[in-house]
Amino acid sequence: MTSLKIYTQFIEKNLVRQNDLKNAQVARKMDDQIDLLTDLISDLLDVTKIQNGKIQLNESEFDFDQLAEEIVAEQQMSARHKITFNHSQVGKIFSDRHRVSQVMSNLISNAVKYSPDADEVIVSTKLVGDHVRFCVKDFGIGIPEDKQKKIFEQYYRVSNAKEHTFPGLGLGLYISSEIIKRTGGRIYVTSNEEKGSDFCFEIPKSKNVQQNA
Repeated sequence: MTSLKIYTQFIEKNLVRQNDLKNAQVARKMDDQIDLLTDLISDLLDVTKIQNGKIQLNESEFDFDQLAEEIVAEQQMSARHKITFNHSQVGKIFSDRHRVSQVMSNLISNAVKYSPDADEVIVSTKLVGDHVRFCVKDFGIGIPEDKQKKIFEQYYRVSNAKEHTFPGLGLGLYISSEIIKRTGGRIYVTSNEEKGSDFCFEIPKSKNVQQNA
C-alpha cells in the first residue's frame, strides 16, 4: 500500500506539472481511496489482534495536553467543521501514546462524519481525580437510547433512515473501546436522537492507578 501511494502521488505531481489538472484530480482521489483502504486494513489487523489477545500497549510517560492539541490540529486540517478545543491542564500521564491518539482521532472523525448538517465539534479535556477525561461533542444525528449500549460492539452500526450516507464497518468504536479497557479506563456515550452525542473516555493518569483499578 505504501508503494502504491508513492506511485499515485508521483503521477499526481507529474500531471500537475503538465497542467493536466483534470487527471491530477483523479489521481488525488485515488490517493484518498488508498488512505481509506489503508485505514480499513489497519482496523482489521487490530480486530484480529484483539480477538487473539495479542494487542499490546507500549506504555510510557507523555504530555497529554500536547497530544490532544496535536490530534485536534491534525483533524482540523481535513474537517469541514470548526473543532473547538476547550482544554484544562492535565499534564503528563502514563499510557500508550499511539493508542490513545488513535482513540482521540476516531472520536473526532466520527463526530464530524455523523453531524453533516452541523458546523462545529467541541473537544474537551479535564482531570477528574486520578483519571484523565477526553470528550467529543457533536450536533448530529444522535443515537437512540436503546442502542447506545450496543454502539461499542464489533461491526455494530446504528440503523436509521440516513444510514446509507455514512459508510463504514463499525470497527472504530469497537477498537477504541478495547484499547481503553486495556488501559484500565472506560469509554461511554450520552446522546439525544437528532440533537447530537457526547463520546468520552477516561483513563488512569499514572501506572499506580492502573494497578489499583
